[in-house]
Amino acid sequence: MDQEYLLEILKKYRQGITTDEEAQFLLQSYDAFDAQPDITPMLTSGEREQLKHRIHTGILEQITPVPAVHHRIIPWRRIAAAVLLVTGLAGTAFILFQQKKPLPATIASQTIVRPENENNLIALPDGSSVLVSAGSSLQYPPSFEGLPRREVYLQGKALFTVEQRHSQPFIVNAGGLQTTVLGTTFEVATQQTGEVKVTVTRGRVRVNDKRRSLGELSANEQMVYDSREGDAQHLQLPSLAPPAWQQEDMLFDDVTLKQAAQLLEDRFHVTIAIANEQLRQQRFSTIVLKKESLSQILHSICTFHKAGYTLDSIKRSVIIYKP
Repeated sequence: MDQEYLLEILKKYRQGITTDEEAQFLLQSYDAFDAQPDITPMLTSGEREQLKHRIHTGILEQITPVPAVHHRIIPWRRIAAAVLLVTGLAGTAFILFQQKKPLPATIASQTIVRPENENNLIALPDGSSVLVSAGSSLQYPPSFEGLPRREVYLQGKALFTVEQRHSQPFIVNAGGLQTTVLGTTFEVATQQTGEVKVTVTRGRVRVNDKRRSLGELSANEQMVYDSREGDAQHLQLPSLAPPAWQQEDMLFDDVTLKQAAQLLEDRFHVTIAIANEQLRQQRFSTIVLKKESLSQILHSICTFHKAGYTLDSIKRSVIIYKP
């Protein structure tokens, strides 16, 4: 049992599709929350009481939740505490799965993130963030300290926003390519056909295969690489809209407000300024649904952080601040 399972069951409860076994798990979880008064629940008191009543009276039919929107956000340490109290497992900052086959010795000790149901926004040890597509796999070390390079290994699709460290380059290994980041936001996507796409939203990257350098990419440029033939196409793209997979439901997994804002900027084509450094570094976890508007998401996040925000729809700009 892990923290993603808890978030997934809460999401199903809001949609009215939980089983009785899952409802029992939620009841246990929120009994544990009640024992910790400093832990803010993800459900309203009305939802919790309804859930308890249905379980205690033996109703096995589908649970219909009380409509609610803005009580889903919970900080990571609270999610971890809930899982620890219910299951006896130590909370971790990332979602861990068992690898089906042994990893190469150089990466066998790495963290593995494999989101199954929704995209996951995660924070890397260096402060970079990655939106990992559902069904993809990302591997990285628990720390980059003392390493000459920050290397990660990707199967599938992911969007990277990388913190600059000139003395410690950031490298994505995927589909036979090495993409070296020169400070940027970019997407890497591998296909079972052997095709690899590297698309740059901001900044610049350098792309290599095992034999040679394939060139550098800047904003609104893409490289399409055929790993079977070793051929690469360098394409100039029009102004980029986020691809469809980035618009799906997302789990924000122990990320800072700054990291979440960077992703929301790309998703909604806005600029977001956070007026307080302490606020920028505050961490939280939540699920953002595909159907939610920017205003709904901002309201939820700012309500949780006790912050305010202004949204200028003409200038496409947002300011988040502490009142």
